[in-house]
Amino acid sequence: MENSVRFGLPLLVAGQGQKDITHNEAIVALDCLLHVAVESSGLLQPPASAQAGSAWIVGAPAEGAWEGQEGRIACLTPGGWRFFAPAAGVAVWNVELGRAQRFDGTSWRLEPVPASSVPAAPAVSGGTVVDAEARAAVSAIVARLRDLGLFSTT
Repeated sequence: MENSVRFGLPLLVAGQGQKDITHNEAIVALDCLLHVAVESSGLLQPPASAQAGSAWIVGAPAEGAWEGQEGRIACLTPGGWRFFAPAAGVAVWNVELGRAQRFDGTSWRLEPVPASSVPAAPAVSGGTVVDAEARAAVSAIVARLRDLGLFSTT
C-alpha cells in the first residue's frame, strides 16, 4: 500500500481490491486531522473516559495503549486508537489550555497569545526617589510579561 507523503494517508493503487477499506481509512485519518482540537497534551496513557472523536498529544514516556507513540496525535475512533505523526508546521487547538500549539518539527510549542486579546500593561510611575529600584524591578517584570504575550505592547 502506498501512503501520502505528509500524513501517511493510504492511497488507492491501480487494480487494488477492496478499495473501500483504503478509502475509509483515509477518511478516518482526515476526520482526525482536519481542524484538530486536542483535549490536552502530555498525557502518558489514554484517559478512561475518552470518547470517539477525541484527540490528545501523547506525552513521554507513553504507557499502555499509547506506548511508543510519544509526540503523536492520538485520536480515538470507533475502531480504536489511531496515531498520527505531525508534520512540521501542524497546528492544533489545545482545549485544556485554550491556546494553539504548533509542531516545529521536533516538539510541540504553544503559540503566542495575540496582542489584541491581552490587556495593555500600564506604565510604572509615581513614588519617590526611594522607589526607583522598585520601579525598575516592576518594569522588568512587565517587560518579561509582554515578551511572553501576557500583556500587549500598546
